[in-house]
Amino acid sequence: MKVKPKQTMAHNKLLLLYLLEKSGMALSELQLVRIMTELSFMGYFDLKECIFELEQGGHIYSRTTPQNTVYGITDAGINMLDVLVNDLRLSFRETVDAYLKEHRSELELESQLVGEYIKLAQNEYRVILKVLEHDRTIFEINSIVYSKQEAQKIVDNWRKNAVSIYKDVVLRLG
Repeated sequence: MKVKPKQTMAHNKLLLLYLLEKSGMALSELQLVRIMTELSFMGYFDLKECIFELEQGGHIYSRTTPQNTVYGITDAGINMLDVLVNDLRLSFRETVDAYLKEHRSELELESQLVGEYIKLAQNEYRVILKVLEHDRTIFEINSIVYSKQEAQKIVDNWRKNAVSIYKDVVLRLG
């Protein structure tokens, strides 16, 4: 088994701090995994190790939301990044900046749309769909459905249709 050098782990931590700081928002683990793998920066286990070490060191924080855990950069993380940012090659910084420029609205939308379901009884599920703004619920739909498959399908379709549903309801009621 090959052991990663400390320099690589330090580089990965800087990359993660840079991404979190430049995104300007807390990102879910799934978003972080997707970004880091799409950019070929690091794999899942390296990312998990970075998250763990940075959180233990107080450089990032985690917050549990109804759907998942999100991570953001702390003041200590920003201070560390300010001191060490030039140790991160310009090409890596430019790649992150370009990715965020292209995908920012998609990342923001993902963090604002929540869909989940809770089993209430045998073949009975409560589906909860929300639109969040600054971690506050601004729109919510609750419904009871009678199969897990139906509940999952509604949650899956929420992300695709939430914006138009929200807009339509507000226009019809306003």
